[in-house]
Amino acid sequence: MRQLLPAVLLTASLFLAACTGEKTTTYVPPPTGTTATAQTLDAKCGCAIEGVGKCGNYVLVDGKYVPLVNPTLGKMEFCAQGKAGAKIEASGAMQDGQFVAANWKRVP
Repeated sequence: MRQLLPAVLLTASLFLAACTGEKTTTYVPPPTGTTATAQTLDAKCGCAIEGVGKCGNYVLVDGKYVPLVNPTLGKMEFCAQGKAGAKIEASGAMQDGQFVAANWKRVP
């Protein structure tokens, strides 16, 4: 019985960790051979966007806020700017409803 308890606890903790219900975004680089021109975009934290309501990085593309994905972004990169958001220059492409940025930088 003592050997079974650690196995049950481990299995339960792995199950609970996997079932948080949070969607994660994964950076997938733009396809090889594609060229993306840099564009200036409005960026905001999801907590400041009506309809999102939780922290995350979003950019305005074609009149709609979509997740911004890049491995150098922190989870709340634009949270401190609140509803005002920030301007960024980014090159990348839309993939699966997300803007995947090959690179990005803040602009004044």
